[in-house]
Amino acid sequence: MKRPFEVRIVLVRTIYERNIGSTSRAMSNMGIDKLILVDPKCELTYEAQQAAATGQTGLQNRTTYKSWDEFIAQEPESIKIAFTARDGKGRQVRDIDEVLTDIADHAPQFQLESEEPYTVHLIFGPEDWGLAGEDLEYANFCACLPTFGENWSLNLAQATLLGMFSLRKLWGGQRTKLDGGKKRRAPQGIQGIDPDQTLKSFIEEMGFDLTKQRKINAYTVLRRMLLQNTPTKKELVILETVLQQATRKIREWKEFKNRER
Repeated sequence: MKRPFEVRIVLVRTIYERNIGSTSRAMSNMGIDKLILVDPKCELTYEAQQAAATGQTGLQNRTTYKSWDEFIAQEPESIKIAFTARDGKGRQVRDIDEVLTDIADHAPQFQLESEEPYTVHLIFGPEDWGLAGEDLEYANFCACLPTFGENWSLNLAQATLLGMFSLRKLWGGQRTKLDGGKKRRAPQGIQGIDPDQTLKSFIEEMGFDLTKQRKINAYTVLRRMLLQNTPTKKELVILETVLQQATRKIREWKEFKNRER
């Protein structure tokens, strides 16, 4: 993409407020924060906030228009992609991946290099019958979401999530970095456990002789097993504690046996 883009989610005549809230949550997963409602058929109450859960941004910053005319008058120039599961007369519906690829390759708005983001509206209809023919007249493209089972009907929030995911998959975006990232796993080796003071001590107390120059012994086998499993730091701490305690118990038992003699 030679030009950055800004995605806005448009929900038309939505019936259930929980779907608006769930859509707001899905938007937060996909890094999109502009939610537009056209002629909504429900009031937004605490139920919508509950459905949005940790993704409140779109819901709280939503823009509502009474009609398409008001939408066209207030929204910036854009490429509008309408999602529908019905084809037929006047509906040239294509798979969403095909539509997005076509736009990226041929839309003049994205062929010129510019730092100014261009707006893309993803439009979703009401839960009962979806977008009407009149709605599709405002769209530049009609797209469908792929399904693989007998049930092709998608929940509205699921549909918006799949649509946004398809766009991110093909057009890119800033991927979420999970908390901890690579730091969650221990580095290569068994750092966190001192091989000499803990693992080797335990094995030697068990009666194994590690002084002989052998490539394979109890220590090397256990060390390899730990490396292959790549334990977390917490797991390494627990293992170290177990080995240290076992070593102390073995030493205490040996001292007790020596005193008996």
